[in-house]
Amino acid sequence: MINAKVELKINEAMIRALFSDADKVINDSANSLAKEMKKSIKTGAKSGRQYGNHTASAPGQSPANWTGDLVNSISVENKGKTSEVIINSQYAQLLELGTSKMRPRPFILPSIQKIKKQLSEKLKRMK
Repeated sequence: MINAKVELKINEAMIRALFSDADKVINDSANSLAKEMKKSIKTGAKSGRQYGNHTASAPGQSPANWTGDLVNSISVENKGKTSEVIINSQYAQLLELGTSKMRPRPFILPSIQKIKKQLSEKLKRMK
């Protein structure tokens, strides 16, 4: 008969530090996502219709910044252990997904895809 005993000692300081690091990664990722969405709207090639001095976005491009309302509607809210990117705009979904009369001008999903790799790398470094 073989008996084995495993004793696990938990270092509480290390556990607290790990959770603190995780909270920081979550918050940083939410801030990075909001920043990337704003950047995609403010910059990048826009080759749609011309309205005076404003060039609109073409289908498939992120929306063009005209009044600043969409960019200003993007914020990050920290709620304890979670962070939430909020887009407080009535037309953000219409731009992202398109409508029956307008093809999509995506800015959310491309931004998520762009920072996804960064988040993965941050999480790997936490190990």
